[in-house]
Amino acid sequence: MWSSCFRSRPYHCITGSLCLLQYDGDCAGESRTERRGLVHSRRKRKRIAILPEDILKEIGYSELEALFTAALASLESRKAFINSLNVFPVPDGDTGTNMSLTLRTALEEVQKSQPKSMKELVSTLSAGSLIGARGNSGVILSQIIRGMATAADSKPVLTTTDFTQMLTKATEVAYKAVVMPVEGTILTVVRRMAESAAGLHQEDYTDYLAEVIRTGRQAVKETTGQLPALAEAHVVDAGAEGLVTLLEGMLMSLRGETVASGKLTVEDETEEHVGPQDLTYRYDTVILVASDTLPEAEVRAKLTERGDSLVMASAGGLTKIHVHTNEPYDTIQYLMKFAPIREGRIEDMQYQANEYAGGPASGAGSSSKTLASTEGCADEYVQHAYVVVSPGVGFDEIFRKLGAQIIVGGGDTMNPPTEAFVDPIKACNAKSFIVFPNNKNIIMAAQQAADLIDKDVHVLNARHPVQAISALVQLASCGPDDDCLAVANQAIEATDFFAVTCATKNASVSGMLVHEGDYMLLVDDKLVGLGQSVEGALMHLSESPITWDDKSLVSVYRGADFAEASFDVLVATLTRQFPDLEIQPYYGGQAFYSVVGSVE
Repeated sequence: MWSSCFRSRPYHCITGSLCLLQYDGDCAGESRTERRGLVHSRRKRKRIAILPEDILKEIGYSELEALFTAALASLESRKAFINSLNVFPVPDGDTGTNMSLTLRTALEEVQKSQPKSMKELVSTLSAGSLIGARGNSGVILSQIIRGMATAADSKPVLTTTDFTQMLTKATEVAYKAVVMPVEGTILTVVRRMAESAAGLHQEDYTDYLAEVIRTGRQAVKETTGQLPALAEAHVVDAGAEGLVTLLEGMLMSLRGETVASGKLTVEDETEEHVGPQDLTYRYDTVILVASDTLPEAEVRAKLTERGDSLVMASAGGLTKIHVHTNEPYDTIQYLMKFAPIREGRIEDMQYQANEYAGGPASGAGSSSKTLASTEGCADEYVQHAYVVVSPGVGFDEIFRKLGAQIIVGGGDTMNPPTEAFVDPIKACNAKSFIVFPNNKNIIMAAQQAADLIDKDVHVLNARHPVQAISALVQLASCGPDDDCLAVANQAIEATDFFAVTCATKNASVSGMLVHEGDYMLLVDDKLVGLGQSVEGALMHLSESPITWDDKSLVSVYRGADFAEASFDVLVATLTRQFPDLEIQPYYGGQAFYSVVGSVE
């Protein structure tokens, strides 16, 4: 719960609701906000309640920090719902998670820097959200915060007129950040709220923000009719919902209401450093499951078979599970059978141990960051360094063999933050970097990282790991006089990709009625066919819009949760289905998707 204050530094307060204080003494030289008793002072203080006739016309940097803290609490409390606003019935709904993690990183940076002015606060919020941005929704939120910060950084206190300018600048910056802005999204809602705010004359923040949110709520409802995919799925835009939820947390704080948040977080785990000789299981895995009624005996028995150091704790509708395992994605997939995953963290302890053995300066202990392996970054200077996002251990190994210097862990529901690209690229000695995001929801974070680094970084439009594999194969023969970017882009465009996954809910997609438990064949991110099994769904591959005349190779990658024997049967079926094509099977180790593949 976010309720009473805790003092993160002298004389200032971070809380889920604003601290209203009164003190005795001379107020000379202090802002009107401070004179009204809304900021901690060195003088004697006592807590009071706001009288009905009191209004809040200005906020200082301490109050703004409190508002953003309450906004985070609000996002956390509705994260699972926002995640569920997923057009496709596949387990990749992570908008709520991405937005809350983005804002959380920003506030963690505030805690570290302890700003002493409005300029310092908004600058830190902006920088923190930029490096912590995850997924498209997180990147857009970071741009909204950046715009708000730009409008506020020269003001010691903020009136409602100033807040309107912040929303207006946020709209401008967010729209510019998106190459092809689409209405019916978070962009529409921030614009509508800014337009509404511009016509308001309320001086009191509570009344003002209530009106802005009223407009935002209506705009969120209207997103369903603005995008065909949302209309078919009967949902509102998840990012838009997240933005209004954020502001609603601020309003609750202004009203003195408690903003609830999940009691369990993956960050509660105590970090441990182990030596290389201690590792039987490589991956330290912490998972937050949205249920406190898991069959504990069954789960303990299953996870004990897969690892050690198992800890389970349940409270408030959540269960946190900690385990060391060599199969983290299998573990996640298994737990999803019981309830949705609210949050997760996977750390490569072998990589940590190797780094830690090199001394504290190597960065050991940065365990809250998404895993990024830089094993391919040699000391000597290289012409091109390849940065790839990998969804599984099988893909990790394939990418290493193909010469990838930097491998960032990530995929559906595990979008890496901007800093997961920034840090390893800064540490790698190369003339230029070619980045393969390998997921449509990671591209913007990679592009934002490129903007933050003073190096030659090129982010390609790779939407799937198999496209990166095709490109890396072609890049292996790219000479010093060749246009390697053109070679990579051509390979990406020439590679169709497919995936089979199990529907997580009933839905209507592209005119097809999908039932929970159906297996769906997706080709280039579009639903092509359904089946009662993985093999049954994949039978529709020949019916897909792929141009087969110039194709010669089908590569198929087994997921972490798909049995090897079943995979062998599937490969045999594909061989019979496509007798003129070469079928190449691999282990990918990806979560959620039984098989993925490419057609070249």
